[in-house]
Amino acid sequence: MFIPHSEKRVVNLQLSAFVLVLIGVASIVVLGWFVYLAAVFSGTERVAGDTSSRLEETEADLEAVRQEVLAVLQVYQEFEHALSGTLQRLDISSGGDIETPLAGGDLAAILNLTPVHDGELRERAELQRVATSLRASMAPLSEVSEELDRHRQLLSDIPNLWPVQNGLGHVTLEFGPNIHPITGTWHMHKGLQISYYPGTPVIAAANGTVTGAGFDAVGGYGGFVELNHNYGFRTRYAHLADVVVREGEQVIQGQRIGTMGTTGLSTGTHVDFQIWIGTENIDPIYFLRLSRPDFDRRARGRL
Repeated sequence: MFIPHSEKRVVNLQLSAFVLVLIGVASIVVLGWFVYLAAVFSGTERVAGDTSSRLEETEADLEAVRQEVLAVLQVYQEFEHALSGTLQRLDISSGGDIETPLAGGDLAAILNLTPVHDGELRERAELQRVATSLRASMAPLSEVSEELDRHRQLLSDIPNLWPVQNGLGHVTLEFGPNIHPITGTWHMHKGLQISYYPGTPVIAAANGTVTGAGFDAVGGYGGFVELNHNYGFRTRYAHLADVVVREGEQVIQGQRIGTMGTTGLSTGTHVDFQIWIGTENIDPIYFLRLSRPDFDRRARGRL
């Protein structure tokens, strides 16, 4: 019943229990729907905020990645320049044109990307060129490796290694005309006199075969070892205290063949190191500089 304040007619409404229950259920449903919409809106707003924060972090990470890409491209350009120079010095062909990455890619801006073919990015295209160029560099690098192996093998067959282990010792008498330390007269010294402490290991200057080993009392060499090498080279190591190889034995460069002593015609502990090509006696310094170009014969100091 609705009773107005004025003298208007009273309105009477009569509802059944079923209608009242239906109205109550509808009210609850509408209220619940509004609560659900409010929760969804609040959650969406929170998700949007988190997404925005993650996007900012992603942009920062992307910029860092792009800077790394720039560094990779710069390093690659240095590598390509060094490789080209190495191939020219070794007279090795690159096996084709190596495609160099484009320069000046825009790696600073995040959103201002320069598109190339089919919507690709310039940075992506440059990285693809780097990968292609590196693959193309494998063949010449293999040739460089083979060339270095040949060079290493050649050096191991030519007597160029300092004949005292670990580079010990110093030159006390050079190759050429010198005053004999015992007779006091001028004579042609046929090798380098390298001095150090007794028992210091003496090593082979190159791969070779032992053609002589023992004690020479007639020639004044004392304990000695002679080696034959490839390409007609021959080396002699004299005044040794001990000889640890025998005639016919194969030795490799750097292998111990004896110890430093003062046997034979000698005034102190040393090894007399000689190099021969056929019948010609050669100054060992020229060959020692193959492995140590900075060696100064006048310094006479430890290597």
